[in-house]
Amino acid sequence: MIMEATRLKFVFNVAFLFCRMLRSLLSAQGVNPEKIIVFIDGYYEEPMDVVELFGLKGVQHTPISIKNARVSQHYKASLTATFNLHPDAKFTVVLEEDLDISVDFFSFLSQTIHLLEEDESLYCISAWNDQGYEHTAEDIALLYRVESMPGLGWVLKKSLYKDELEPKWPTPEKLWDWDMWVRMPEQRKGRECIIPDVSRSYHFGIVGLNMNGYFHEAYFKKHKLNTVPNVQLKNIDSLKKDAYEKEIHKLLSEAKVLDHTKNPCEDSFIPDTEGKIYLMYIRMDQEADFTTWTQLAKCLHIWDLDVRGNHKGMWRLFRKKNHLLVVGTPSSPYSAKKPASIIPIYIEPPPKEDVELN
Repeated sequence: MIMEATRLKFVFNVAFLFCRMLRSLLSAQGVNPEKIIVFIDGYYEEPMDVVELFGLKGVQHTPISIKNARVSQHYKASLTATFNLHPDAKFTVVLEEDLDISVDFFSFLSQTIHLLEEDESLYCISAWNDQGYEHTAEDIALLYRVESMPGLGWVLKKSLYKDELEPKWPTPEKLWDWDMWVRMPEQRKGRECIIPDVSRSYHFGIVGLNMNGYFHEAYFKKHKLNTVPNVQLKNIDSLKKDAYEKEIHKLLSEAKVLDHTKNPCEDSFIPDTEGKIYLMYIRMDQEADFTTWTQLAKCLHIWDLDVRGNHKGMWRLFRKKNHLLVVGTPSSPYSAKKPASIIPIYIEPPPKEDVELN
């Protein structure tokens, strides 16, 4: 667990929030307290007192650099120390101090972690679905592959860190966000992460370097967290690269194409059914053309600040308890299945307001 202790000088109730996270962690089925290390950026008494109160191991180190770079160096120091303290460990689970985790968090990881060893096309396993809101996530046993690194409770493979990330980690003078750097194509190299449809972590922190109350209310508060214990995940081996393609093509063949003359932002776009698979095609002229997806995400009230949660130009989510596949056309290879009569939906972004210079 990595604690960004730079927040302690500004947040009065940080001890309460920290306790909330640790209670959540230690209440999860299968937890082993002896394998938990809390890394604290700076020599503060309060967080170490809390760590000791819960009977856990805490490690403090001297802060390096400022702002985003300080957080980045804290992560690097913590990850390096983790693998040094546990040289036989093949993986580490990264958690922050402002997360709740589900009761089946460790079960979720134990059922999926072998995929990181068996499939070289995988980058990580994350407990977080960027698009997993109360109104868009439904199946607690369903898993996806995505071309992004969600973070917020994730598994990092030792060989990936030691061989690739650690040697070129951003240096202290670079004011970069560590997670944005880890997501960059130069690091990800086309690899994907495994995520659940219903998240196994919940971000409750509202104060931080890149967080405030409005931002949390808009993008995090309504995320769904699994509350069911002992969930048996579906078709885990179908998440491997080649098997997943077969799974996707099977879903596409079973899906019913929606009426593309209707407005996808209207509730009536999805029929009043449950348990069905629906398919829609949106305009996506090239791999980096996310104009329509961004506007669709806005009207669906899901993450729209950048593009996350897609696989080969396709997104998967739930609406009205129906599985919805959104395929970018013609960029996605899955658009080859589009009927000739269907015109991909295009949502034009609103005009940019002229900015008056005073």
